[in-house]
Amino acid sequence: MNPSSSTELEVLVIDDDPFLRETVQLFLESEGFRVRSASDGEKGIELLNQQEPDVALIDLRMPRLNGIDVLREFKKIAPEVEVVMATGAATLESALSAMKLGAYSYIEKPIVDLQKDLLDVLLRAAERRKLRQTNRDLQGQLQLTRHQLEAEQRKRRTEGVGFVVDQMLRKIAAATEDQLENLILSTIPGDCPAILYIRRDRLLIPCSAKSAQLPAEHCVLPVDRFTDPGERWREGDFPGLFQHRAGALMLPLFWLGRLEGLLAIEASSSQKPSHSLLRAAADASAALLGSLATRSSAATG
Repeated sequence: MNPSSSTELEVLVIDDDPFLRETVQLFLESEGFRVRSASDGEKGIELLNQQEPDVALIDLRMPRLNGIDVLREFKKIAPEVEVVMATGAATLESALSAMKLGAYSYIEKPIVDLQKDLLDVLLRAAERRKLRQTNRDLQGQLQLTRHQLEAEQRKRRTEGVGFVVDQMLRKIAAATEDQLENLILSTIPGDCPAILYIRRDRLLIPCSAKSAQLPAEHCVLPVDRFTDPGERWREGDFPGLFQHRAGALMLPLFWLGRLEGLLAIEASSSQKPSHSLLRAAADASAALLGSLATRSSAATG
């Protein structure tokens, strides 16, 4: 890790050894850190309450308030601050205990190589803090975006934008079959040319059209041409459907796993709605055709 990445990072040094405090502070400041120091744990906690550092270097053995107690207070007050413990070999076991309490790492005293034994450890600790902050910020942005999307969806439902299936179902009960067919075509936004096919036995028969002429009877389609209930749409050349264009977008209308009909939309139309609106229209249309199928079954016993 490049030492230049230490720019704007702040370290709080807490140690009762004045020589070590001054040596560490001068070295870190020469490397671009901002450094504050305290001669005991109580003063260190006061400095923490004034402003959180990125990393704290805490001596394990100090009078009155030892390093373990200081670490516990740090994790209560500012759990995001990374803590590095400084310890002599005789207290190595205590340093490992400190890591279980939330310390990032430890360094052994005396510190022989300030670059390797001190600087590199502090930079890694600061990088870990930065990554955690970045992750928290990204999670916050993601949550905000999700709330915004949910608010937009609620607004669209309130304003009646889109083709929500339950809105269409309210209109089914009192409608005749012709009215239901017109209602299905009304789900296509704008003046986009569209043709509705309804299933009759093993064939899909063109029965209604919007902004287009109803195609000839030979334009029937076999039901087995669309067998996958998960298919969202299919685009291709279907000559004879539309007067001036051969290209069409086919939206199979499955209801409870059974193909009940088909919406054919002029694929090259400049007014063709977005795929999301088309899919919503297809969902509503499938529900309407499901109603027709239910009525037909009830009428025939």
